[in-house]
Amino acid sequence: MIKAAFFDIDGTLLSFTTHHMPASTVEALHRLRAAGVKTVVASGRSTLELPPELATGFDAYITLNGQRCYDGEGAYRDAPIAAADARTILEQAYLEHSYDVLVQQLDRSFVSRLSERVRRTGANVGLEYHEGTFEEALESPIYQFCAFVDPGEEHIFLDHTTEVAATRWCDLFCDVVPREGGKAMGVAATLERFGLEPEEAVAFGDGENDLSMFGAVGTSIAMGNAWDAVKERATLVTDDVDSDGIWNACERLGIW
Repeated sequence: MIKAAFFDIDGTLLSFTTHHMPASTVEALHRLRAAGVKTVVASGRSTLELPPELATGFDAYITLNGQRCYDGEGAYRDAPIAAADARTILEQAYLEHSYDVLVQQLDRSFVSRLSERVRRTGANVGLEYHEGTFEEALESPIYQFCAFVDPGEEHIFLDHTTEVAATRWCDLFCDVVPREGGKAMGVAATLERFGLEPEEAVAFGDGENDLSMFGAVGTSIAMGNAWDAVKERATLVTDDVDSDGIWNACERLGIW
């Protein structure tokens, strides 16, 4: 019996075309909650980047790819990037200009440079980035970077750090998180918070950064617009986000 459902945001809850939830997804969430299923956002986004339609109404939030998790009672997982690794990446971005980064802290996020690639990324997910300084980046712990490097170029920073890992859901950038991090850690912490077992949970996603989450639940659903590698690892492949994918998956699973 499904008692908790975890949802990625971009390409899963939100359409890449409209940047909103399809009506069928809104209704699916309503039915899940009415059935007593815990609904949880599980995203690479920070709390600051949650659109109004997602900022409330969920039982818990896994943000920054699992590095900051909270519910109505407060945070229950808090895992920033090691300070030495964060500084190395900042020096590569700001001082050596090896690549651009999005810096994600608890109370703010900003980019090292507002390049065309960065602007295009923001447009793809309905966000508008602004620049921040090297000094600002050093002021507070950093929970995640988005490093604007091509697939295969992750070694530029991985060769010079010791406690971070890279994951990706598009070709424009990769997410940089603690090595002992990722959505799977957030899912595990949330299930413990709810007193549930992995077999009682389902996860929906479309990108590489959702694969660890898939391994932390009993049932995994790949959206029709998901990467092929994600579909291969999923329990079930549903339709695209814009073709009632979440609703159709819930029906196929017999949740209602």
